[in-house]
Amino acid sequence: MARALRPLFLASSAILISLESGCAEGTDDPLPPGAGASSSASSSSGAGGGGGAGGNDDVPEPDLPPALTIVNGVNDHEAIRLCFVPYPDGGDPAPYPESAAGLAFAAAARVDPASVIPADEDVYLHVVAGDLLKTKDLGCAALTGGNAPAGVVVAPVAVIPASAFEAQRSLLLVPTGCVGGPGHTDPLEKEACGPTYSPETPNPGLVAAAMSRVTGEGALSLQAAHAAQPMPPVDVRLVPGTEGGMPQQVAPSLTAGAVGPFPPFRQLARFEMGSLAQARILTFTPGQTVQTSEAPLDAALARGGVALDDFEDGRAFTLIAVGAQPGIPAGAFWHALTWTVVRSDP
Repeated sequence: MARALRPLFLASSAILISLESGCAEGTDDPLPPGAGASSSASSSSGAGGGGGAGGNDDVPEPDLPPALTIVNGVNDHEAIRLCFVPYPDGGDPAPYPESAAGLAFAAAARVDPASVIPADEDVYLHVVAGDLLKTKDLGCAALTGGNAPAGVVVAPVAVIPASAFEAQRSLLLVPTGCVGGPGHTDPLEKEACGPTYSPETPNPGLVAAAMSRVTGEGALSLQAAHAAQPMPPVDVRLVPGTEGGMPQQVAPSLTAGAVGPFPPFRQLARFEMGSLAQARILTFTPGQTVQTSEAPLDAALARGGVALDDFEDGRAFTLIAVGAQPGIPAGAFWHALTWTVVRSDP
């Protein structure tokens, strides 16, 4: 089942704002044609800093080779594949990943852009979900051209400019929301997928923003990414795995589509984290003591392919939230709020 929708655009200038700042708001609702940068990328509101060694310090983002990390945040299927179709001329690239098993929910992949993105071309991103085994021998032309097999859902998401993949930044792409499918309806569907979801109008979206590669000697460098469409703005805090460990504010007032703070939070050394098996990621109502969720840090590291021994001072990491609204358990077709931690400099 392919959904024929008018192409939506991530304006080139908007993506460059988010890449150049090292932290800004991405977008769960890609821009329509002709929209300006102010529609999708603000000046880091919702990605404010924690003060001191993170937040509003005047720290430049280093120019380093382009890097690409993809995390699956589509909440109503177990796995997805992606089609990066040249735009506007089209083409027949192979779906990513190569395996028809797809990229599992909340899993992360570090990708060589040259291996999946046509050089010097804008691409029209499509999400492919459902019975992925039926996509094994199909290229993207067949899948996105209305010829997808029964049981396969194809959802167009956004046109991404070539400049996004060429910038000297570490680009994070997180397809979000729900793409729909048979039986994907429930009284809690908006808490699971986002406020605009319905079975008739699925809400696939995309968070596209840079992860900062700024680091600090003797400290972890941390950001958080809000890629869970149903989740309201939250404070993201880390509780060390030590007896009596107090929550550390990593990213205050993080809003949907945002990656922050910039500069990254750099006030916590690895030895202060204690046992990573006991450490927790918490969300709170912004500026309050009302805790809304809790998740184990070690499981989030495992999803992102980060070994416990690699979580160390002098390296940069991004904590990425995907899934349902805090407090909503996994349901018939959706996943609960889930965290993945990735290297910001993969």
